[in-house]
Amino acid sequence: MNLALNKTFQKSGCQLLGLNKYGIQQWLKTIDTIIFDGNGVLWSHDKVLENAAETFNALRAMGKKAFICTNNSVTSVDGICKYAQEMGFLVAKDEILSSVQTLAKFMKEKKFNKKCYVVGGQGIVDELKLVGIESLPLDHSSLQGFSMPDHIHSIFLDPNVGAVVVGSDKDFNTIKLTKACCYLKDSEVMFVATSRDAALPAAPGRMVPFAGVMVAAIQAASQRMPFTCGKPNPYMCIDLMQKGVIQPGRTLIIGDTMCTDILLGYKCGFQTLLVGTGVNSYQDAIEAQGSKAPLLYQQVPDLYVPKLSNLLPFLSSRHR
Repeated sequence: MNLALNKTFQKSGCQLLGLNKYGIQQWLKTIDTIIFDGNGVLWSHDKVLENAAETFNALRAMGKKAFICTNNSVTSVDGICKYAQEMGFLVAKDEILSSVQTLAKFMKEKKFNKKCYVVGGQGIVDELKLVGIESLPLDHSSLQGFSMPDHIHSIFLDPNVGAVVVGSDKDFNTIKLTKACCYLKDSEVMFVATSRDAALPAAPGRMVPFAGVMVAAIQAASQRMPFTCGKPNPYMCIDLMQKGVIQPGRTLIIGDTMCTDILLGYKCGFQTLLVGTGVNSYQDAIEAQGSKAPLLYQQVPDLYVPKLSNLLPFLSSRHR
């Protein structure tokens, strides 16, 4: 699904956002809705980024609709909302767009009525339960005493499983990979992923593996291609657009990752702003802009700013 044809402007490459009050306020007049990524834009793991909450809330006070759009596949929407509120963001539960919630919506729309084998966290199980879909208990199998292929026949497979659902799993191991592949040998069993993010920044120069690693391992071993529900799939935002809650041409997405946030913006016809507090940098954007790699231009942001809070001094003071 690609909604980029709705764009009414020609993509001209990444530009540095001019940090002056008049220019920013004129630019903001072209925007009604702002979609923020979570980790890398508003917070970094368990810490809010400097003045990110103040900037988010100031933009809301100017009358902008605001949503947090995250590929977090560990936590339920309730958990993400509570987490954001505790860090000072003025956001409601129905303003959280989550890859896990999107996955549950997808399964419900497919009228799925079997069980799911979940490689991931409790957040996936919780969101599936909210739409009436049952999951097997999360697999905490230990590798102790387990060897391949000697113990392959000792793995129990539930005949009622109709989908393998994969997100980020800190305890991912050979047993889970094997079970997932065994289920996926049946072509009728669905293979559904929350996202393909390979890694997230944990500290300067340090990355931690994320859902994409688990998805890629299962895909390679099973020779099956998953349906991915999270960013950059426009499916995350399609309901808001179809219901007229947001108008693509007057919507801005702010992200730190070009292959998810910025690509989602391109596919939906949003304006795009990259911040340098997460995965990608301004140099990455410039290199992508000059690359001859097919379709990489779709990941080039319209604008770049080092961090979200750079906007704060130029927002209307009467709203803060």
